[in-house]
Amino acid sequence: MTRLYLSCVAEQDGKKETNGYNVAGRADIGFYSPEKLDRMVREAVSRTVVLFDAVTPPAGEMPVVLGAGASGILLHEAIGHGMEADFNRKGVSIFSDRIGKPVANKFVNIVDEGTLAAARGAINVDDEGNPVGKTMLVENGILTTYLHDSISAKHYKVKPTGNGRRESYRYAPLPRMRATYMLPGPHKKEEIIASVKKGIYCTNFTNGQVQIGAGDFTFYVKNGFLIEDGKLTTPIKDVNIIGNGPKVLEKIDMVADDLVIDEGGWTCGKDGQSVPVSQGIPTVRVASITVGGRGKQG
Repeated sequence: MTRLYLSCVAEQDGKKETNGYNVAGRADIGFYSPEKLDRMVREAVSRTVVLFDAVTPPAGEMPVVLGAGASGILLHEAIGHGMEADFNRKGVSIFSDRIGKPVANKFVNIVDEGTLAAARGAINVDDEGNPVGKTMLVENGILTTYLHDSISAKHYKVKPTGNGRRESYRYAPLPRMRATYMLPGPHKKEEIIASVKKGIYCTNFTNGQVQIGAGDFTFYVKNGFLIEDGKLTTPIKDVNIIGNGPKVLEKIDMVADDLVIDEGGWTCGKDGQSVPVSQGIPTVRVASITVGGRGKQG
């Protein structure tokens, strides 16, 4: 398993901007092909120089379109952690009484998978020796199960889902995500963007904070665009989106058919220990999220 990170600093008229790009995977050195390295450079540079033209959008409640791929960080942090069984066994998670109940629209399906080929979050067995596979967390909008280690599985009288993970032998296994993603939906990316009169399109996130129990979150959007009259217009930066994970899940009203598993080197922290994970999402529209910017919308 390796990770390659590229940082870019650009200067224009005395103003500096920074950004970067990274890839990771469970593969040999051939993973870093000349084509992939060239693409990394192009992505890092384009994500950086676009910031010179970027603005901070107006603040307020508005539709937010999450771009395919890296926006899966919001799915992981704001929703996925709340579906880990230890938080539910202790009654901490807002999902602790929601098994078998609708938590999203019928076209929303969320998976946690341990067998995604070459993914950073892929594992052969979990750290308790349990086999891994594909776990349907949300199926047709219904919460079907939690992510279990052996302790929580015994408590709930179900089989472990292969999610007992730990950073090393120094730590106890806990229910942890592997590769968490949303399945493709019935809509098209173009259709989703065209449906928004005034909102934002988010493509790249950095820095987020989540309150696991309630699911309240704030995320910093590094790259994105304004959506005006159904079209992507001005680049945006320095944006915070603020909301509640379970409520955002309920407010997802369009899901595209363009699922992307992000190739970045994501690491998940929990109870002082870190494990490698993967995540992904198709283009998704959330009916409304609070956007922090430079003042109220008109």
